[in-house]
Amino acid sequence: MTSATRPYRFGLLALAAGLWLLLAGAAGAQQGGIVRSTADYVYGQTMRFHLSAADIGEVRAITLFIRLGASADSFAVEIEFPAGPIIEVSYALDLTQTRLPPFSAVTYWWEVERPDDTLIVPEQVISYTDDQFNWSQLVETDEQGGGSVRIHWTGEGTALGEEARDLVFEMLPRLGPLLPLEQILPFDVYIYPSSADLGAALRLAGRAYLPGQTFPDLGVVLATVVNPETAEAELRPELARGLVDLLLFQALGQFAYNLPPWLNYGLAGAVRGEANVVRDDALRAAVSSETTLPVAELCAGQPIDSDLAAAQSEALVTFIATTYGDTAVRALVTAFAGGADCPTALREALQLSPEQLEAAWLRSLRSGEGGRSAAELAVWIGLALAGFALAALLVVRPRRRQGGA
Repeated sequence: MTSATRPYRFGLLALAAGLWLLLAGAAGAQQGGIVRSTADYVYGQTMRFHLSAADIGEVRAITLFIRLGASADSFAVEIEFPAGPIIEVSYALDLTQTRLPPFSAVTYWWEVERPDDTLIVPEQVISYTDDQFNWSQLVETDEQGGGSVRIHWTGEGTALGEEARDLVFEMLPRLGPLLPLEQILPFDVYIYPSSADLGAALRLAGRAYLPGQTFPDLGVVLATVVNPETAEAELRPELARGLVDLLLFQALGQFAYNLPPWLNYGLAGAVRGEANVVRDDALRAAVSSETTLPVAELCAGQPIDSDLAAAQSEALVTFIATTYGDTAVRALVTAFAGGADCPTALREALQLSPEQLEAAWLRSLRSGEGGRSAAELAVWIGLALAGFALAALLVVRPRRRQGGA
């Protein structure tokens, strides 16, 4: 991996009150003084930036620069300061007015203007995470240093974090080949004790929340586990949806929102790794009574608001993957992301119309191939895909695109 393609590392400094960057060796020794910088916050209320300096000579101006997340833009604040050899200044950012994206990184630095030069205090980063909980953390790092996945959870013990880690690494090798993605960037998984707690955290940061909603633009996967005894059952569907949406956003950016809901649901079902009995029963009943949803209607963007719609979405993606291969799924994702409508996307990826896809899919179900549930087929696909080289890695290494996807 070259330096140009190496993903952005998650080696961010979680700075808290009392953690000081001593620049005596870098700036202080050369400039004849000591400069210290730090930041702290109260989640959803205030973030404070502090600068302390002594014996750095005459100061004419002090400017604080702040940059949010991975944005290239920053904003500057002129800071008033006292006259004298010792400087102690702070700036408070009102988080009730400036809504920082939760779970994001905030980069800041200072410039101190003097008569003959400008002293630049190097960049520092503070991770803006929900501080209402004491988070435990488990980190898995790529063997070649390409990046890491960090699992965060509340409560005592390590079982929940290890369960989440195992599920993430079970799903990623299945999901990677289905997406037009060259490499998977490092990311975090946060597991809240309830949907109410997760919703409260997002509302404090200015985000509305509905259970099951994902926020891939935040660069994290959010999940909830109410009962540790049923952690696996709770985590599987949430991690599957969260990973799909996050990796789609990594691959496509804002264009990921062009995908119709059925494709997102179908991809999540293909990597979930277990059956959903209620959905499978709904699909079998619809097939038996010939009341399945028209593929043209589903493909064109119908909301997934029923067990049948969800089950049929999963079955369609599974059918496409098993019949036409991973390359076809990637091509379908790419076509929708590029703005194609349903007939165009299916024609580009599969050389089929919606009606032809529906007929082929129903034939497969009635001929016995579809006697297995969508989830069972998804497990079969997962086992086949596990042979990919991703299985033993943290999937941060770049992969070549296949089939022109």
